[in-house]
Amino acid sequence: MGDNLSYRGSKSSAFMRRHYNQLEAFPDENYAREFMQLFTIGVYQLGLDGSIKFDKNGEPRHTYSNDEIMSMARAWTGFQRHGLQRSNVDDLWGNHIDPMNIDPTWRDVFPKNDVLGGYIGDGHPLCEDLPEKMFLKKGAVYRFLGTSKLSELGGQDPPEFETRDDVEILTLDGNSALKGLLCNEQE
Repeated sequence: MGDNLSYRGSKSSAFMRRHYNQLEAFPDENYAREFMQLFTIGVYQLGLDGSIKFDKNGEPRHTYSNDEIMSMARAWTGFQRHGLQRSNVDDLWGNHIDPMNIDPTWRDVFPKNDVLGGYIGDGHPLCEDLPEKMFLKKGAVYRFLGTSKLSELGGQDPPEFETRDDVEILTLDGNSALKGLLCNEQE
């Protein structure tokens, strides 16, 4: 789908400016437009009965403008095809089966507008507003994300992590009391 709707390989404006000195580079808008038009809210605002809402001039009320499309396009930056090859699939053009990776250097990190005048994620607490060290509080749930420092981003560790002494990955022994607490093994 990333190839068909062209968001695979889309890079943030900041990445293009920084690496290619392109001052006017924008993420690909095709998937953002298709996502809103076909898969979620549609072209026109609808009433609870499914009828189209009209403005004061009798024209159908659009659900989004090009500004929202551009903002949503920024949310779909950084995706690329998995580099892993499968031995059970003959595929000459790369891995089209596994989920895509996210290259964090390609991502647009800035807030994205929603269609209601706010921002995507409004209503969710910011990390800085959460209680200090809440991840260590009783009842917190530990989720194992793998041994990669970038695993939560869908990435893979750079090869130099293997040889650098200043990069450490915490690995807990199976009998560790800390692992027992983190994984709720006492319950």
